[in-house]
Parts: sequence; structure tokens; C-alpha cells
Amino acid sequence: MSEKFHYITVATKPHIVLDTIKKKVNKLDESIIILGESENRWIGWEGNGNFGVKLREVSDFLKRPELGHNDIVLFTDAYDVIYCGNRPEIIKRYLEFSKPIVFGCEKLCQPDTFLSERYNNRDKEFPYLNSGMFIGRVWALRQCMEGYQYIDKVEDQRYWTDKFLNTNSDIIELDYDNKLFFNTVEINMNWVLIDRDSFGTVFLYKDKNPMFVHVNGPDKSFINSLL
Repeated sequence: MSEKFHYITVATKPHIVLDTIKKKVNKLDESIIILGESENRWIGWEGNGNFGVKLREVSDFLKRPELGHNDIVLFTDAYDVIYCGNRPEIIKRYLEFSKPIVFGCEKLCQPDTFLSERYNNRDKEFPYLNSGMFIGRVWALRQCMEGYQYIDKVEDQRYWTDKFLNTNSDIIELDYDNKLFFNTVEINMNWVLIDRDSFGTVFLYKDKNPMFVHVNGPDKSFINSLL
């Protein structure tokens, strides 16, 4: 594969969960690019809901001239995500999708519940976009962020939901079957199996073994079971 793969996250403070991701990456002899370290303040649920930093950092990263048009960029949150896979399997599963950008999805339509009627696949167990994890080609992500202007309080969830439902629906799809991404809010814990291997956590839900597990929402207590 001639195109390059870039795993990025945004972390403005040190965090035990980020340390776990970094250890996993190192064990696999992979790499991760940590953005936003110069902010030196909490963002997202740990801050005051100032999710805009995540969008700004992704936007700035996509402007880097060394990125190739067809390079693949993987983004996950830093403080509430467990890395359960490996790069070759991530790329393999990503290439099975039909559109160039893939987002994880969740059970709840957040933060704007009235938008649920705009989603076409509400019969799915996980029908709604979650912005905490996504993967895509550089050209497609640049297209989605063209004209972006940084506002601290603009939520990345709202931004990407708008792109999916309105302006960029032709290049974004959701990972309904949890091939890559799994979001935990409102799941039935009776279907969860947590195991360990020499590289870290193995997470199973029904017949799914996602590459990343995101403990989304303000309650992060479940993350302790995964560390």
C-alpha cells in the first residue's frame, strides 16, 4: 500500500487511558500522533464542554503538506478509548467499506435527539453517529473540513452529524456492525466479554470484536474494567 496511515488523537493533558493506548501502540511497533498538547487545559467532558479543540486540531493536521491525497487518517478520542486491534486488521476492515470516511455509531442520538428522524437506519442496534472515532482518506476529510473556522464551544459531535446528514452524506458512512468502532452507552452488559492477550484488552460483544472501544458520554466508570 503506497499511501500512508496516520493514527491521531487530541490530548491536552496526560491521562492513564492515553498511556494505555501508547503502550499498546509501542507493543505493536506502530505510532500515534498526539495533537493539542500545547493547550494545557482540560477539554470535552473533563473540561467545560469545549469540544472545539478537537475539531481545530484535526483541521490543522489535515493541512500538513506532507500528507498524501489518499493517505488514511484514523482518529480516536484519547481519554476514554481502548485500542483492541492492530493496524493491518484496521486497514483490512476499513477497505471493506464503500465510502471514504467511516464513523463509529451509537444507540443514542446525541446531543440533538430531534435529529433521530433524519437517520435512515434506525432499525439498527447502533443507528446514530458518534464523533469520538473515525477513519478516512485525507482528500475526503479535507473536503468535510473545508472552510472550517474554530469556535471553542462548537461540539465535534454536532459538526460531524451535520456533515453526515446534510453536506457530505455521499462520502460518510457509519460502522453499523462495529467492525472497527464500538460505543458503549446503553449497551446490554450481559453480551460483553472482556479478555486479555499479550497485547492488551480483547473486547467481544455478541459476535463483534471491534478494533476500538469508546466509553462515550460523561460516565467513564466502565473504562476501568477495560484498562
